[in-house]
Order: sequence, then C-alpha cells, then structure tokens
Amino acid sequence: MIVLIAAAIVSGLATAAILAPVSALAALIIAPLAASASAILACIFIAWRNTRDDVGPPDLEAQADAMVAVLCEVAQQGKMVPVAAPVRVRGHRSA
Repeated sequence: MIVLIAAAIVSGLATAAILAPVSALAALIIAPLAASASAILACIFIAWRNTRDDVGPPDLEAQADAMVAVLCEVAQQGKMVPVAAPVRVRGHRSA
C-alpha cells in the first residue's frame, strides 16, 4: 500500500512540476489524473509479480509430497521393529 501511495505522490508531483511552466491550470488538472494512472499501473504490476511467483510451487509441492511418502514408509518400518525390553545394568534401568 505504501508503494502505491509513493508511486501516486511521486508521479503527481513530477507531472505538476513538468506542466507548471506551461500552464498552472493544466498542472492542477492533469497531475491528479497522472497520479491515479500511476497508482493503477503500480497495482497491476504488483498483482502480476505476485501471480507470476505462484507458477513455481507445484514443483515444490510435488517434492514435499514425495518426502511425506518417504517419511510414512519409514514410520511404517519403525512400527515393524520389535521394541527391546528395558535392560538393568548394575541396578540402574536404561531406556
């Protein structure tokens, strides 16, 4: 949101500064329009950039699914191994 506000303010001031020597009335009329257009373009650019980053994660999700499957297999193998009885060594129990 701050980026959109900054883009609008900067482009509005730049447009007003460029048009002020030509016509003060034109600067007052066109500067807000240029600021609004700049904010809209910045909004579209931010949305495009965020959706473009979402193209990659299916590969990461496939890798995560494969890792979960491997972990489930290891857990199943761990359930098959018999649990050893506790051992007493010189009066102390070991885990």
